[in-house]
Parts: sequence; C-alpha cells; structure tokens
Amino acid sequence: MNKDQRLEHMKNVVLPKMKQEFAAFDAKEFGAMNCATCHGAGAKEGSFKMPNPALPKLSMAGGFKKHMDKEPATTKFMMEKVVPSMAGLLDTQPYDPKTNQGLGCAACHTMDK
Repeated sequence: MNKDQRLEHMKNVVLPKMKQEFAAFDAKEFGAMNCATCHGAGAKEGSFKMPNPALPKLSMAGGFKKHMDKEPATTKFMMEKVVPSMAGLLDTQPYDPKTNQGLGCAACHTMDK
C-alpha cells in the first residue's frame, strides 16, 4: 500500500474497529478515540510515526509483570485483544517470542531497556 492507501485503511478500517474494541473495554477513557489517541499530537499535522513515546513506556521484564501487577485488566486487554486485532487489521501476524517476529507491543509503545 502507498501512503494514501494506508491512511485510508487506517481511517476507514483500523480506527473504527479499534475504537469499538477500546470503547467496549473502557467507554469513559476511549469513547472519543481518534488518530491522536495512538499516534499522538503529530497526527494532526499528518505525522503518524510509531512507536509513540507519549504512550505508556512498557517493561517486558518477567512477562510484563510490572504492568500485570499494576493494571492487570488493561494489560490482558492489550495482549489478548489489541495485539491480535491490530495484527489482523494490518495483515500481519501477532508477535511470537519464539521467532521474535510479528506485531507486538513495541510497534506502538516504547520499551524500557
């Protein structure tokens, strides 16, 4: 896909589907989801660079233990719903730690080193 086709796919396919999933998880926080929710303030100027450093920084240590301890429902939602849904919408596979391939958390979030 070229840039214009990707933009159309994101606006007409990805955003509506992911907004539906996020709003079902937490309508108060995600009911007004838009491009900037994931892509940050640059989305208004047409910059959709990812990962977005404005999103929560993640630590993979202990299988995301820090996040599972602090926000288990959100962490499970991201792992079980968001990653597989986004991978499907982007026509790729979810991240596989055995092969270190596929779409995973680091596609959107910066990671602690």
